[in-house]
Amino acid sequence: MDWFVNFLVASVSLIAIITDARWHKIPNWLTFPAIAAGFLVNAVSGWEGLIRSIGGFAFALAFMLPFFALDLLKAGDVKLVVAWGTIKGLGQPAWQSFALWAFLYGALLGGVMSILLLTCKKALPETWRRVQGILLSSFRLELDSGSSPMKMPMPYGIALGLGSFLALGLEIWFGHPCPFVIG
Repeated sequence: MDWFVNFLVASVSLIAIITDARWHKIPNWLTFPAIAAGFLVNAVSGWEGLIRSIGGFAFALAFMLPFFALDLLKAGDVKLVVAWGTIKGLGQPAWQSFALWAFLYGALLGGVMSILLLTCKKALPETWRRVQGILLSSFRLELDSGSSPMKMPMPYGIALGLGSFLALGLEIWFGHPCPFVIG
């Protein structure tokens, strides 16, 4: 069953990468069936599997909602991570949950992608000056320009999808999505 769960995660991640790269959107027709499939696949192994899936859903939703509430991530990004949580379930211990590490790896890759995007657009120096200004003004966010490089759209689903592949590879190779944290 593990191979099917991994195949499901990889398929959902690959489709999310493609749709976000092409249309800047992770569609509901991908995330909602993935969440339902996660519950179904885990329910096949009985109540324990279903409870693990519900735990993964709740844990992923709990750590993703603040990013959505602060308007740092779009709803499709949140639903993608929640789908991973539902499919892979809650890790034992919880900090070894696949969804958490796939998101964290995706965040690191997203930071690198952002720097590369800003460098290619020759907007890195202006963005760095704005970040310094924000930090020096006691964390007051005053982005007055709609054309700010900090407001450039970036398909974050690509970074998240790549983060899920990294977490999947580490989990297959080492038995945990983050072999660097003991637990």
